[in-house]
Amino acid sequence: MYLGEKGIANTENAEVLKAALHTAKQEMRMGTTMSCIKMRTGWELGVEGLWKFEYPDPFHPNAVIEDHVKRHYGEPINIALCMADTSLLSAYPAFNRLRLFSSYTSRGGTLGYFDPINYGMVVTIGTPNAPFDQQIEGVLLHEVQHLIQEAEGFAKGGNTSQGYSRYLRLAGEVEARNVVIRHSLSIENRRAKLRSDTQDVPDERQIIVR
Repeated sequence: MYLGEKGIANTENAEVLKAALHTAKQEMRMGTTMSCIKMRTGWELGVEGLWKFEYPDPFHPNAVIEDHVKRHYGEPINIALCMADTSLLSAYPAFNRLRLFSSYTSRGGTLGYFDPINYGMVVTIGTPNAPFDQQIEGVLLHEVQHLIQEAEGFAKGGNTSQGYSRYLRLAGEVEARNVVIRHSLSIENRRAKLRSDTQDVPDERQIIVR
């Protein structure tokens, strides 16, 4: 997932990563390509012009999360219990309040959304015994990236109220989907590939809402 300068400033390696960002900005002024900048520093520019660092995905594998969710259906689950690495909670302390709520639906499939009133992520799944049609880890990655966007001032996502095609082109939605796409890449491949190499809507077609 993509963290910004605010979150990185709270991480254990903050000084090293801030020095890398300084190098990235210098390299950009010298005309170095973004691919080289990312390979050397780990930082790259987002479509809205803000610097982003691709941080390791924090969640447990799907099977672990799904087992926990199904055993604790109906209970609010602290997001930390879904994480193999909780350093993201240090980067964004407000996320410590995050809860995961699950509910079953006759429609089937796995869907998720953020509930600002309860400061929680709601995941709807098919039936208690059904396999998750869409990986729950991907739902969490997608929704947490939206929370990071809010915290950092990145381009935001939205909903389908103004049309589905417009929704797909919102820069925040493109980024959140891209985080899930990149989840299957190795650490080395993530470093070698820019966000634009894997996103499903090119920069010039994205709609930036801040």
